[in-house]
Amino acid sequence: MPKSSKGKHDTRRANRDRRQRIEEMRKQQRASERRKNFLFIGSAIVVALILIGAAIIPAYLHDRSKNAKEKAGFQAAPTAAEKAAGCLGVHNDPISPAGQHTTAAINYAKEKYGDTLGGTAPIPPTGGRHNPVSLGDTNRFYPLSQKPRPERAVHNLEHGYIVAWYDSKLPASEVTKLQAMAKSGSFSRLLVVGWTQGDLPANKHVVLTSWGRTERCGTVSDTVVRKFYADHLNAQVAPERGLGPITGADTCAPATLNCGEGNSPSPMPSAVTSATATAPAH
Repeated sequence: MPKSSKGKHDTRRANRDRRQRIEEMRKQQRASERRKNFLFIGSAIVVALILIGAAIIPAYLHDRSKNAKEKAGFQAAPTAAEKAAGCLGVHNDPISPAGQHTTAAINYAKEKYGDTLGGTAPIPPTGGRHNPVSLGDTNRFYPLSQKPRPERAVHNLEHGYIVAWYDSKLPASEVTKLQAMAKSGSFSRLLVVGWTQGDLPANKHVVLTSWGRTERCGTVSDTVVRKFYADHLNAQVAPERGLGPITGADTCAPATLNCGEGNSPSPMPSAVTSATATAPAH
């Protein structure tokens, strides 16, 4: 091969090799850019998922926790004030249908609407069958000596009242505290009702109730009563919340089941204008 032809051939080969190296470098560069783009997009997606998760997961957990706290059988952990008063914390009882009226005496230990945690009998009741005539609220203290009928107090619970029950083992000094609360304007829809059908369960001799809620305590605590009253007065689960006592309730002896009102007496208009509970004045 002539020298000039060999030189041209070498030049063409060198140019071809250079173009191949350049093309390879470009391929590598494009591959590197694709990896960078993939990593960038992937990182952005991961960050976005983390941000979305940070927003959604706490809300989901909060909603799930809230829903769990609303279910029957939930037992709230007692606060410091509740522990000091020997209280167990608020228990969610089964929610009964409304308007289950009967003039018969009821053995509430055999009913199902109350706190049965730990195998206790569901007394005092927080719902279920009850007398068509409530207890009145002109007098809000019903001592053991009056033998008040729980069937009538349950009707008050259905209207959104709070009932504090006590049995014969509660010391007189504690009963006096309850009596003072019943007379206070801060508790205009609190009834204190003596429980005459034996001892209350769990060795707790004062029990706060609303429709579907029970708080068993060893002693009377102003702080605990005020908190329970504020939280559960006219609670949404009370089917006739905000209504006052039944017509004639104040004139019918608390030990009476047949008050002559028939099975469907009319409730008195309530002074409560809202079904939403408001905290009592301190």
